[in-house]
Amino acid sequence: MKIFVTGTNTDIGKTYVITRLWQRLTQLGISTVIFKPFQTEEIAEGVYHDLEAYKTECGLDYQTTGLYKFHAPVSPHLAFKQEPEQQFDLSNVTAKLSALEAHYDVILIEGAGGIAVPIHIGKGSYFMTTDLIRETADAVLSVVPAQLGAISETIVHQAYLEQHQCPPNLIVMNRYTDTIIERDNLETLQKYLNKRILTFPEQGCAEDFPGHILKIFREAILNETSNACR
Repeated sequence: MKIFVTGTNTDIGKTYVITRLWQRLTQLGISTVIFKPFQTEEIAEGVYHDLEAYKTECGLDYQTTGLYKFHAPVSPHLAFKQEPEQQFDLSNVTAKLSALEAHYDVILIEGAGGIAVPIHIGKGSYFMTTDLIRETADAVLSVVPAQLGAISETIVHQAYLEQHQCPPNLIVMNRYTDTIIERDNLETLQKYLNKRILTFPEQGCAEDFPGHILKIFREAILNETSNACR
């Protein structure tokens, strides 16, 4: 299964969530890897924040988890403009995924920034994060905020995914501290979207993900397929 991890914005906590999800799946005996096709921001020579997190917290090396790596902390589309020696080629991404699929049961793909980030802009064409999701993923994990503003951000995020006909998604409300606002945000969003939403606490650990997390993803995929056939 290929799960694309995205969010409502940058700094929403995708990397923190994805490393804990990797730890949880690994605890459950599920062969899992993380892959970030487009990594920007070199924080020291040859060192990149997200890839370094996968290395230190999951024991996954750069060769396994990375592909395109850029110096500046910018969107991938601008990074390609600034480093023209690196040419965008989707087949590089899909080939890497195929190689990983030969060795792992679950691939967690981390996106760059939020859901509407451009990956590459060509002559009159835009390749967006949603295009990448459709090309690579079986399901989506949406990391959304818990605090004030979560309702609007999450509804817009969900509408954008559905508008672009992305695979079914599971929403995780990150940095959840169970305040009255957060409880109301959770209840309101579940009713409005008619979707189950998981919560992940501030400084959460692997065990905060349910042991049947993959079953939840499979059910989401099955429900989406059933609805499409009606």
